[in-house]
Amino acid sequence: MKNIFAILLLCSTIICLACGNEDEKEIITPVLEVGSKTVYIGEEAMTKEISVTSNVEWTASVASEGQAWCHVDMQSDRLVIHMDENTEKDIRRTSIQIVASQLKETIQIAQLGWGKAILVSPKSIKVLPVGEEFSFEVTANIEYDIRIEEGCDWIHAVPKTRSAHEMVTNKFVYKADLNVTEYRETTIWVKDKDENSEIESGSLTITQEKMKDDYESTGIEGIKDDIKVAVVRGEVNKAQSISEGIEKTFDGNMSTIYHSPYNDNKVTEESPAILTYYFDEGTDMDYLVYYPRIDGGANGRFKEVEIRVRSNANTYGTDEWTTVVRKNFGGSSSATRVDFPVSQIGVSAVQLVVNSGVGDFASCAEMEFYKKNPDHFDYSMLFTDASCSELKPGISEEDIQSCTYSFFKNIAYYMYRQKYPREFRIAEFKAYPHPDIQKAINKTSAYSLLDNPTGIYVTQGQELVVLVADTHNENMSICIQNLDKPGGDGFGGDTYPLTTGVNKIKVKNKGLVYVMYHTASLEELAGKQPVKMHFASGKVNGYFDSKKHEASRWTELINNTACSYFDVLGAYAHLTFPVSRLRSSTGNRGKELIDLYDELVEKEQTFMGLKKYGGMFMNRIYLNVMYHNFMYASDYHTAYHDDTIDELCNPDRLKTTGCWGPAHEIGHCNQTRPGLKWHGLTEVTNNIMAQYIQTTVWGNTSRLQSEGWYTKAWEEIIAKRRSHAQETDFFMKLVPFWQLELYLGKVKGFTPKESNGWDGFYPQVYEHIRKSPDLSTTGEQQLEFVYISCLKANKDLTGFFRKWGFLAPIDVMLYDGYSEDRVVITQKQVDEILMRIKSLGLEKEIAAFEYISDNNLNYFIENKPVQAGTSSRDGGTITLGSWSNVVAYEVENEKGELVYVANALERPYGFTVPSWKDSYKVYAVSAAQGRVEVTFNK
Repeated sequence: MKNIFAILLLCSTIICLACGNEDEKEIITPVLEVGSKTVYIGEEAMTKEISVTSNVEWTASVASEGQAWCHVDMQSDRLVIHMDENTEKDIRRTSIQIVASQLKETIQIAQLGWGKAILVSPKSIKVLPVGEEFSFEVTANIEYDIRIEEGCDWIHAVPKTRSAHEMVTNKFVYKADLNVTEYRETTIWVKDKDENSEIESGSLTITQEKMKDDYESTGIEGIKDDIKVAVVRGEVNKAQSISEGIEKTFDGNMSTIYHSPYNDNKVTEESPAILTYYFDEGTDMDYLVYYPRIDGGANGRFKEVEIRVRSNANTYGTDEWTTVVRKNFGGSSSATRVDFPVSQIGVSAVQLVVNSGVGDFASCAEMEFYKKNPDHFDYSMLFTDASCSELKPGISEEDIQSCTYSFFKNIAYYMYRQKYPREFRIAEFKAYPHPDIQKAINKTSAYSLLDNPTGIYVTQGQELVVLVADTHNENMSICIQNLDKPGGDGFGGDTYPLTTGVNKIKVKNKGLVYVMYHTASLEELAGKQPVKMHFASGKVNGYFDSKKHEASRWTELINNTACSYFDVLGAYAHLTFPVSRLRSSTGNRGKELIDLYDELVEKEQTFMGLKKYGGMFMNRIYLNVMYHNFMYASDYHTAYHDDTIDELCNPDRLKTTGCWGPAHEIGHCNQTRPGLKWHGLTEVTNNIMAQYIQTTVWGNTSRLQSEGWYTKAWEEIIAKRRSHAQETDFFMKLVPFWQLELYLGKVKGFTPKESNGWDGFYPQVYEHIRKSPDLSTTGEQQLEFVYISCLKANKDLTGFFRKWGFLAPIDVMLYDGYSEDRVVITQKQVDEILMRIKSLGLEKEIAAFEYISDNNLNYFIENKPVQAGTSSRDGGTITLGSWSNVVAYEVENEKGELVYVANALERPYGFTVPSWKDSYKVYAVSAAQGRVEVTFNK
């Protein structure tokens, strides 16, 4: 098919530890291809056109000896050469040089004079080892014979292709046989029929290498592109402006778009956007390709579309609209190909009635229309289905040799000899739900789009051939992602739609290839059949899948890559990291590495209650390397700077010092919003999961503990009686959220474990938030969390939340590191939530677990009363001795208001109270046995 491309759209708010926007300039590798490198003509004046393919600007110039008679006209995709009549006797020659950046190509020009002569073009041909047809042209003004060098038995003229010598230039077609022996060459001579002639003969040298032992794709150029049908003009019933009109969808520029009005003029079935495209009369076509916008926005991606055709060549000769397809484009970020049920003949216009789109808009970058090339390979000649992955029973070597399509002939030969590399080139790909589906259900970020890696690597400008079996009318495409972007981030890439049969794609950028096969709902998944695909060109890079490959295969696969990046897949996680890092830091422990990432992702989902409530993500979480920030999380992936990858690739370091980063970023993806990610919590509640992975799952020291955050939070929030919402330090804000898990989970045992069906406090909280309507303001969301926590703990926890400032009225503008928003909690709202909690009839929690920490859990488990020791005071300096079972010391003023908190484990022998007053009182706080006043000798 005609090569086509679109940029994968990734439209989400980036959440990161340390990320910033940078201008990233794409590095373009110049490409230059010319359709012919020789032009030989007779003496008459003539014009020739030669195709020129380049992704950069190019120029053409005639050598000085030909400038008087040879002239060039440069057009976007071709070079037009004008040659004057040659009035001289002898042949005249010149050359044309084409320059594109640092690339150069030369076209040799020769023109006969009125004297007799023979010219053969080209001068040499290298035929494929598998054998193929080839052609050459003879330009002459005499009668001539064509003779193959004596003794050559492997070159044959193709019957009925030689025309009488009526034209000055004639084309001849010959065929070379398969070569399985050794390199060989021969000469084809073109000679004057007059045996006594002194006119110099023309000649053509034919060379042929022998077949290699290992498969290599050849003959791609023999696969004909489909024919693009030009749009004459377009009309649309509604558009935002002239600058975003329908003309932008056939201007050849992917960066310009059509967009429906931005105002209240929504795109609906009752008020659709109708895009009409007109063509020259008598136009035939077979399919169209819709390209969504590439600017990162999702608005307007097509959903429900009705496609109508108007033909002036139908049975009755009328000119009416006929609906030929109704299709749900699914709001996909990928290009979508729509094949008509039957070829449309004599089409004068095509109309797309867009009944729905993302955000109730309609937008389009480009719309292209195609007629299939009639000169196509019929797979049934050699293969069992359109994927060309199995030879038909009984196929012989003679059958293969008779095939005139070298590309397929080459594949068939290696299959016949049982030397075709099937692994990674041929595979079945299953459907996955589009990650946006469970994003909406679970109220999280979207998981991966790239669950179907192929293990195939392609280079820039390469022609990739994908042979696809029956797609069952599903929307399918491939994404080619290039992570090699110094100073930037290569996540995403280019997408190309696929259809049943031969897909020939001119690759825009190098990268690894992924199949995009997604359903629009979870219900559809059960009915989707896997689709077999055959990547017959490109290089095998491979991948490691812990559910498919034995652990012992890791070393073999990682040592035989064709690309600098490698895919590692588990049940829940998918990594694409540099090969060099995986070799040096992972060693032979690839399965161990991906098993750790699987455990990390699975445990976070379990903590969220997805295992208990049957909501586990069906897509994997995706982790990729990048080169411009530290780490960040976004829809569809999490990303890690190359400098961090060594630690993330070493199983020992990942499980200890390196676990926080990925647990934090994946925690971002899992933040349930807005009920556990209201304004101010972006860098907070994801760390509940990071703490869980670090301590509970992998048994490391708590970051909150080792970095002293408990003490800081007690002193800055509890002791100063501040609103939790007003605090801007992420780790201090994290403390009460983690304390809920420490007390209710680790002390009370209400935490996910297999024996209780993965139930627990947080699993129930997350599920309640998922199933409840979203509240609109930060204040409402924070207060509702207090209510949900009491409900799921089956205890009145208002004492805990009061201490942490969740129930404090507030009205402030708060910048949380990403955006500024107003946070309002009124006393009326607080009173209302307290009444709702009271109506539950819950017992009040007496434990002072606002002072629980990772290293004082035993105090809460053992629940012992305070044992008083000695105490003395010198001003504000308190000296203590032999006090036990104390979790904290509280200092209150004469109003009974808290003014200071001391961590009892950190300061067992005393502490100093700033600005001490004699009216202050000191209390030793036990885990759950109340407080004991600390008295001093006067």
